[in-house]
Amino acid sequence: IDREELKDPKGKGKVLVNGPLCDAINRVSKKNKTQDQQQEYPTSVKRKDLIEKFFNKMEKGHALVEMPGSRIVKIGRGAPPSVDIEVENRQGNKRKFLTRIRGMEEYGIDGKSLSNDVSHRFACSASVESNPVGRPVLKKNCVEIVFQGRLDVELTALLTGDEKLSTHGGAKNSDYNLPKSVINVSLRKGIAAKKK
Repeated sequence: IDREELKDPKGKGKVLVNGPLCDAINRVSKKNKTQDQQQEYPTSVKRKDLIEKFFNKMEKGHALVEMPGSRIVKIGRGAPPSVDIEVENRQGNKRKFLTRIRGMEEYGIDGKSLSNDVSHRFACSASVESNPVGRPVLKKNCVEIVFQGRLDVELTALLTGDEKLSTHGGAKNSDYNLPKSVINVSLRKGIAAKKK
């Protein structure tokens, strides 16, 4: 703003809006534009409003960082990939559950080692499926793990490294440390949420 001499001498805290800056913050997409639509744009705006408009025009992105060392593994557009945990009833029984998890390979977690770790920590059986029947298709070199029992809270606690989420002792001393925002837990029809 200082280099381009865009400070408005008439208003304190205001910025002059020149042609390129006006295009950057007020651009209308071709879909939303009509041919006979002419708009008047302001010649100056508050600095705070300018920053807010500029950030709203930016596209979201994410970076996967390996810790310790802060080594960037992947940089991508849009929201970060999600790890999906799904709980469903076993066939014909309303009191027994299956927990399915997929998408952990995006974060460098091997499916077979995770299944072994979880089955030891929570004393449950686990199976690794590379081509699940009757389920959405997996990406190449990705697997879906099926655990016996309802482990949605325990898996979330284990993957995030937050021991306070679960009362089960198996979630302690986790090395995974995924952000909680990337874990997507879904409960199938007929399954009630756990009481806290």
